[in-house]
Amino acid sequence: MEEKILKLSSAVFTLMIAGAVVILGQFSVVNKREAKREQMSELQMLAYYTEQAEEEEDIAFRQQLRLELPAGMTEDKIVIENDYVKQLITIRIPDVGKDYFRQHPLLGRSDYINDLYMENGVIEITMDAVYEVKTAVKKGFLYVDFLTPRQVYDKVIVIDAGHGGGAPGAIKQGIMEKDINLSIVLELKKLLDENDRDIGVYYTRTEDSNPTFEQRAQLGGKVGANFFISVHSNSTTDGQMSDYNGTEVMYDEEKDSEGLSSKHLAKICLEEITGSMASKNNGLTHGNGIYIIRNSQVPAALIEVGFMTNQEELNKLNSPEYQKLAAQGIYNAILRALDEGY
Repeated sequence: MEEKILKLSSAVFTLMIAGAVVILGQFSVVNKREAKREQMSELQMLAYYTEQAEEEEDIAFRQQLRLELPAGMTEDKIVIENDYVKQLITIRIPDVGKDYFRQHPLLGRSDYINDLYMENGVIEITMDAVYEVKTAVKKGFLYVDFLTPRQVYDKVIVIDAGHGGGAPGAIKQGIMEKDINLSIVLELKKLLDENDRDIGVYYTRTEDSNPTFEQRAQLGGKVGANFFISVHSNSTTDGQMSDYNGTEVMYDEEKDSEGLSSKHLAKICLEEITGSMASKNNGLTHGNGIYIIRNSQVPAALIEVGFMTNQEELNKLNSPEYQKLAAQGIYNAILRALDEGY
């Protein structure tokens, strides 16, 4: 009897050991997977889980991302932000926990992604250039496609509000150049937003920020722009108040001045803006010494709308009515330039 009990006990013990080995083995596999995951970057995890999904689901992702959404999540609740200057696309999925992306990994492929960060319902995608985002929600999944500006728009332009942030530009009587420039550009934006032509407009800033010279100059090339226009306000060399007034436009004299050139774009801008504001025409000015003109990959014009060192013109530049006239002149120049073949 004792021998049977001993044999039974031995069998039970053996089964317990075997079960423990299986459990520990599974636990070890899980730990190895977690350890592997911890060692991978977000981009590597995207590739890793995408390969698994393609094998399991017998599908192929081509330049598209896919994310399983929480139950009841609709497209209108998802926030998409696109910072064209920084080439940063942010996707915000509300009301998800910190482990959501572990349990529901982002899948897909894209040759355009430089970096990826995911945490607490936020996906930050750093792109290799500027792209528009096209999204769709189907059967509980969010699909994300990336399109170049030229795939979306017939014509593309870049508008730059000079200075900004900690770089105020000229300051006269408490009035900052950066604020005048931005006010004119925001008035211009209203006109362009209402236009029904197929024009993609990219702004270096629409708030009190200060993109670098490099970011401003490169944006035209990154979006494949037809041309680039920068808006500034002028002042005398010594910064002293004077009788000197009027509008001038800078262009790149080092580049080809024939045809649809920087010079011809500047000429169009000068004629249209002085016509709209009835300001003095001070002519075209060489601008190759200006970084954003010299380094622009597309035809560029820098408009000096008026002189902040002239009291009468300073008062005008600071008035909403005059800013609207300036914006109208630039708007007219944009349409004319596009009509002429830019």
